[in-house]
Amino acid sequence: GPQGTLYGRNALGGVINIITRQPSNTTSGMAEINIGNYGQQRYTVSVRTPLITNKLFLGIASLYETRDGFYHNTFTSSPFEQFKNQSGNYYLKYLPSSRLAITLNLKHSDNRNSGAFPLVIGDAFKNPFVVNQNAVARTIDNTLNASLVANYVGNSLNFSSITAYQSNYRYYENPIDADFSPGDLLTIVNNYGPEWNKSRTWTQEFKLSSPAKSVSPLTWTAGAYAFYQENPVKQATHFGKFAKLLGAPDSLFSTLNTTKAYNRGIAFYGQATYALAPKLSLTVGLRYDTEHKVQRVQGDFLKDNGPSFPTQPDTSSSATFSAFSPKASLAYQFSEGKQIYATYARGFRAGGLLNDPSTPLYVYNPEHSGNLEVGLKTRLFDNRLQANLAAFYVEVTDAQIPTLILPQALTITKNAGRLRSSGVELELAATPLRGLQVNYALGVNDAHYTTLRLANNENTANISYDGNRQIFTPSATSLLAVQYQYGLGTKQQLQLVARGEWRYLGQQYFDLQNTIKQEDYSLFNLRAGVAARNFDLMFWMRNAANQTYIEYAYSFGGIHLGNPRNYGITLTGRF
Repeated sequence: GPQGTLYGRNALGGVINIITRQPSNTTSGMAEINIGNYGQQRYTVSVRTPLITNKLFLGIASLYETRDGFYHNTFTSSPFEQFKNQSGNYYLKYLPSSRLAITLNLKHSDNRNSGAFPLVIGDAFKNPFVVNQNAVARTIDNTLNASLVANYVGNSLNFSSITAYQSNYRYYENPIDADFSPGDLLTIVNNYGPEWNKSRTWTQEFKLSSPAKSVSPLTWTAGAYAFYQENPVKQATHFGKFAKLLGAPDSLFSTLNTTKAYNRGIAFYGQATYALAPKLSLTVGLRYDTEHKVQRVQGDFLKDNGPSFPTQPDTSSSATFSAFSPKASLAYQFSEGKQIYATYARGFRAGGLLNDPSTPLYVYNPEHSGNLEVGLKTRLFDNRLQANLAAFYVEVTDAQIPTLILPQALTITKNAGRLRSSGVELELAATPLRGLQVNYALGVNDAHYTTLRLANNENTANISYDGNRQIFTPSATSLLAVQYQYGLGTKQQLQLVARGEWRYLGQQYFDLQNTIKQEDYSLFNLRAGVAARNFDLMFWMRNAANQTYIEYAYSFGGIHLGNPRNYGITLTGRF
């Protein structure tokens, strides 16, 4: 549920916190080779080592992967969605004292994709994993993330500072297909140089917290967070030789949309937990966010080898959004490893400005949610069984609904109504026998729009779709994983490993009108091999039954299928 108190704006659905392994005074590392069908290759190398004992540490990780793609393009008679990625993670950690740690981190990811939109218009199951597109361009997608983190651990409080910068530069080297057909109808052009289509974000956070080893019944965290973001976008839709077949008034021309967006904000937050009794604790939190958004737009008409003129004058607008996000939780630990709790949290997603061709620079409202959750966490049979059970209820007001507008290939967000979601979640982890691990997770979710008003394409009147299901939300999700390890030899240094996974997804819809849907289906994953202290050799298979299913789809009818059967071997070495 919402994590707005501590983890910030727009964390409406939740937060995953990933903590990487830290270096020590011992040099260690790993190397991994992953080979699979569809030309899949993945190579990973990492090392952690001290540069100055107890003072300065270095960590380096690098990855390279390539794949031919699961689709075939009949127009070019070649694989489609050929993918390459080069990524790196590098950091220096300095310990000037036993209480202070300073970490400088740099991450980058450079993706190349020849066939970025493997979409099929119509019946994708009739001839699966086949597209027919004439304008195939390579997508360049480069992301850079740099951060400087300082952590101080004191007797009475802890302090941390996080300074970060992120950029993402994404464009198509050549015009890319926008009609997903072999005809010269529509293409998208956005290769206008590095000053365009490159978003940049700067963030700064200061946080104070009580020491972890405090014996006080009160623990707390408080801080401030600020950010600045700029996103210049320049993109043209080119109407080709046969564009009139789509109802265009002319052919061989482009509509150019230029947008410069600036976003800045600041937030203050605090959260405290107080032990009301030896087994009863109360947590309360509050966050205040304010964001200011500015957007400047311009539209132009460009005739191929002909005149050009503005269709939308240089226009600018701004808007400010603010919200309080409270949280309260009551937890009772009635015995060791057994706890019940109840939590209420309010989530907030800021509104914004969008350049809808029919309504230039309209303001859409923030989205708010109220989330109530009650649950039980327990460990039984000498920790051989762990069980978590939760029930939740969520109300979302002013639900922000993103819609892809064609042929401009623009994503428009509007407030379309109210959403209600309720359900239960169950997690089980058991070790019934030595070497045998069984994990099971079940989620049942009834998510539907209590109020939903959408524009009719034929006129300006809105149509009611009250009661329709939320998009991209399966009615149920389930995962059963069984893994068994068997030791060989007197010291059992060599382990035979076998793992099977069964994943079930219930019915889900991909458009607000609930006309495009995927019925419930199951996926099976397998892994088996040998593991030792310094190496693993594993054979794996995903989607072993080769189930064909819709992974996602768009309201205009574009369908993308989930990956077919994929298998390979992985060799991992550690030192």
